[in-house]
Amino acid sequence: MRKEYAVRVVVVSGLLLMACLFFAPWYDRVYVLGYEVTRTAVEPPQGWLGVLAWLTTGALLVEVVITRISSTGLPEVAVSWVRIQLVQAAAVFLLVLVKFAATGYYAWGAWVGVVLAAVFSYSVWAAAGQPTPADWREMRPGS
Repeated sequence: MRKEYAVRVVVVSGLLLMACLFFAPWYDRVYVLGYEVTRTAVEPPQGWLGVLAWLTTGALLVEVVITRISSTGLPEVAVSWVRIQLVQAAAVFLLVLVKFAATGYYAWGAWVGVVLAAVFSYSVWAAAGQPTPADWREMRPGS
């Protein structure tokens, strides 16, 4: 996957994942006093996992957008931004996967959320140049 295409996939899949976590029904419908009630990923059970995944996805998207539109880029940090973004993408995928595994009675939003988290994480890895674990030693700040 070309790097520019991968960055576009990161942005699109990240925005879709954030929308899925916040708006899509993750659990089967429940009827309470004649009203249909659905829950999203950021609501109980284990809503904190959905909130953390949503915040982490948003932070990574801000980093990607700032890198693309800013003339100065991101500030210098002790660890390379590529490494930070790879860890963030892995955290998003793990948070969504744990949320999915910890509960049951899934609606369509849960299935779409897991797929979007996988696409998001893969596209971040592809945008980083598909590094292997051996490449982590060469990832220096400023790269």
